[in-house]
Amino acid sequence: MELDRKSFLLGASAALILPAQIAEARTSPIFQLPESSTKRFAWTVDDGVSNTAVKRYLDIVEKTGQHLTLFVTSSYPSWRKNKSQILELLEQGKIQLGNHTLSHRDLSTSSDGIVRNQLQQCHEFLLETYNYDARPYFRPTYGYWTKHLIKLAAELGYTVPVMWHGTLGDGYNRSTKTTMELAHKWVSNRRIVIDHANVPKSQTELLEVVKLIKKRGMKSVTLREAFGKNYR
Repeated sequence: MELDRKSFLLGASAALILPAQIAEARTSPIFQLPESSTKRFAWTVDDGVSNTAVKRYLDIVEKTGQHLTLFVTSSYPSWRKNKSQILELLEQGKIQLGNHTLSHRDLSTSSDGIVRNQLQQCHEFLLETYNYDARPYFRPTYGYWTKHLIKLAAELGYTVPVMWHGTLGDGYNRSTKTTMELAHKWVSNRRIVIDHANVPKSQTELLEVVKLIKKRGMKSVTLREAFGKNYR
């Protein structure tokens, strides 16, 4: 009997994530990009509470040539609502998706079973929805991590926990002035900068950030562009 596509993908993802395939775990996350002859940084966007916010980041990618890494919390509907545009940008290599769990639980205080479920459910969502394997990159929720958490994630193939060295804010109780102050402070060579798609920044605000990036002779690249396809 022929399997339907969904069953095949879910079965394939489960087969890929087996404890027997334990990868060597890091002792700590990454906080910056490797050395390069070009000036670059990683503009990373977490969560996805707001459909409008996600759409604006995708539009900025299309309009400006900046590349983003989006850390997906898969229970938020925004990731399904923007599926078509996400697929197009993935095909063009302009965005990268990372695992940011199913429902944004604090993994550092969760049981091993919850940790595995949170990461695996997000993994399967990305595979089923976009035919996309986000491994090895994941971002610990709230930036909370332990060596045990890193080991558990590595057992699922998520061997690269990604932190940050600078922020553009979480969107709550902030102004355009605050965003730009943060951008001036943190957008710099080799930095991994965190942003959030929870409360929409205006297109004008995002374009001001892009203007600063260009003024500094830089470009935002995805983590895969910076570290290479085989980085573990």
